[in-house]
Amino acid sequence: MFAIILVEPEHPHNIGFVARSMRSNGLSELRIVRKSQPLPRKCYNTAHSSAEILDKAKLFPTLKEAIADCSYTIAFSRRQFDTIVPHIALPELPAICKDKNGIVALIFGRESRGLAFEEFELCAVQCEIPVAGLMSLNLSHAVSVASYELCRAGLLGEGLAFRNKLPITHRKAATTEQFENIENFILENLTDRYKNYPWINASIRTWLQKLNPSQAELSALFGMLRALAKKNARN
Repeated sequence: MFAIILVEPEHPHNIGFVARSMRSNGLSELRIVRKSQPLPRKCYNTAHSSAEILDKAKLFPTLKEAIADCSYTIAFSRRQFDTIVPHIALPELPAICKDKNGIVALIFGRESRGLAFEEFELCAVQCEIPVAGLMSLNLSHAVSVASYELCRAGLLGEGLAFRNKLPITHRKAATTEQFENIENFILENLTDRYKNYPWINASIRTWLQKLNPSQAELSALFGMLRALAKKNARN
């Protein structure tokens, strides 16, 4: 099990974005180190379809209390600390987490200054998200990237879901009737100059066959040709 821990997040909108990212990647356990309670209502403005995660978020006064029941703790930071805490890059994260039991905590610091040294020392390992130059990611972006890396590796929930596959009917090959309809339409709307060429019929048919379109693709092409000829489907 994984838990996302935010240490004193400074912008309520980021908290909502984090919840949305968690929902998208199959995470549900959100813990927040925060002195004031409850969470600001502004958090919900950016937590699309993820209000339940915010409703169940656990608040703690210190990071030490937030990780008390965790078996492994990973601090995310771009800063360099003079410490013996081992350092990994994000691509190594799934391998590190794969065989861990109990609750694995992914810990993210404040937007303005990250984690304090004392908080960093509480963690078992530091994970860096490599980016160009000396930049660092926004808090919610960092959570999104780290969560996706674990989800992509199959460590979260049921893994990634692909829901935009075309229905089978959209991939069926175009029919002879469709070819004839579009061929006739083209011939009807050619200028007189091209209508007089004896090879034009065979050429149109050959071009269409070379495209090897599906039914949906040929329908889309027919629609564009009608638009160019300024004729609607009924005509």
